[in-house]
Amino acid sequence: MARVRLYALSLKGSRTQEPKPNKRGKNVSIIGAISVNEVLTSVNLIGTTDRITFEAFIIRKLVAKLGKGAGVVMDNYTIHTG
Repeated sequence: MARVRLYALSLKGSRTQEPKPNKRGKNVSIIGAISVNEVLTSVNLIGTTDRITFEAFIIRKLVAKLGKGAGVVMDNYTIHTG
């Protein structure tokens, strides 16, 4: 992951010239589920997350960790509406 320097020194009256980083890494998607007491499950994926990937996370990872009477709360992000 490339980072940009936030502060630099220069002579009085002149601006510091620093090249911007052009190295970009791969996208990493992190999906997780938490309860009041603990992290229930999480998964890290290389690339973006679509509806099919999110549904697979719900079915394969989350449902197995939910207890009886548990509820799931999601925001209105587009992959949640599938």
